[in-house]
Amino acid sequence: MPEVRLIDEEGRQVGVIRTVEAIAMARQRDVDLVEVAAGAQPPVAGMMDFGRYKYEQSKKDREAKKHQVN
Repeated sequence: MPEVRLIDEEGRQVGVIRTVEAIAMARQRDVDLVEVAAGAQPPVAGMMDFGRYKYEQSKKDREAKKHQVN
């Protein structure tokens, strides 16, 4: 994919830029570049700390499981 629509860490739309530039921006900000919507034209990619995202998701899952009725 030569271009992606880029979303930054705060959720603001950066615009349609070359994939190489998006990767460079993510590395510069020390975050991960994650494909959000592959089916869109051009594909949508977001910059985020993926490790932190996975941690927060697992925390939410544990809370949901705690309140579950057997």
